[in-house]
Parts: sequence; C-alpha cells; structure tokens
Amino acid sequence: MSNIRLAKRYASGLWDYALSTREYEAVVKEITSLIDLIEQSRDFQLFLKSPIVETPKKIQIAKEIFKSFSPTVQHFIILILKHKREIELLEIAKQVLNLYDNYKGIQRVSIVSAIPLDKEVISQIIRSEPKINPEKAVIENKVNEALIGGYILRLEDQQIDASVETKLNNIKKKLEEKVF
Repeated sequence: MSNIRLAKRYASGLWDYALSTREYEAVVKEITSLIDLIEQSRDFQLFLKSPIVETPKKIQIAKEIFKSFSPTVQHFIILILKHKREIELLEIAKQVLNLYDNYKGIQRVSIVSAIPLDKEVISQIIRSEPKINPEKAVIENKVNEALIGGYILRLEDQQIDASVETKLNNIKKKLEEKVF
C-alpha cells in the first residue's frame, strides 16, 4: 500500500472517531502539537525510525511523552506503534489536519516570493485566483530569495508558478521552437 493511501486510511479512522465523539477540536490541537514535535525534534524523528528500539519500548516511551494528550490520541499513537507504522506518523498526522480543513472548508494557501509580501499584494494575488475563498483561506507567505521575482502559489495539490524565472524559461522554449 502506498504511503499516502496508508496515511489517509489511518487518518480517516481517527477523524471518524473524533467526529463521532465530538472531540475533533481537541484531537486537531493535539495532532498539531504532534506534528510540531516531529518536525522540530531530530531526536524524536530518529527515535521513530530506529529499528534498534523495540516496539514495546517505543510504546512505553510514547506513553510518557504523550501523557498530557487525550486518551483518544494516546491510543491512536500506540495503535500506530503496535502496527509498526511509526515512520508514517507525520504523514498520518498531516492527513488528519487535511480532513479537518475539508470539514471546516478551510483552504491552506502558500505563496512563495523573493521578499515578504504586504497584505495588499497578498490580497491582490488571492483575488486573482477564483478557486480561493478569501474568507476561508489561511495564507502563509514563505520567502525564497532564489526567486528572481514573481511568486509561486500553492493551493492543496495545485501550483501556479508566476515567477519571473519560469516566465523567462517559457519564453526561451518558445524561441527555441521557432525556426527562422
């Protein structure tokens, strides 16, 4: 089974349970904390990937680390460890957040630009894309100084590349295709 399918399946199970018990807000908060922990702690990443640490020991350590979490999320993490899917934990957690976003109608938009953009420019970019609902959009402006100019907009699995580099490359390709 591919990693994304596996992650969606586990995430769907947790999400369905959280909805049925009306715990979804607390679950999302704890899953967000879990994502932060995994992304920010190299030691925790190595712990999850380590084939040397046996599953019972991983479960014991996870119980201690996540003792402040709700029983639902604790049991979920332990379930993942028991099934030896801990390497997929980050992707599973991200899929839970995707399910939450879909449930709430939230659109996560990423705009990558050469410099930080002010609110007016971001607003113009958002208005130029009809698929984005400005009221439901959570916008993140990332800076990539390697861009010459323009921006790259990402919405879910779609990307709109309006960078100067891409436009120049497209012009170059068109010129190379022309036979004079």
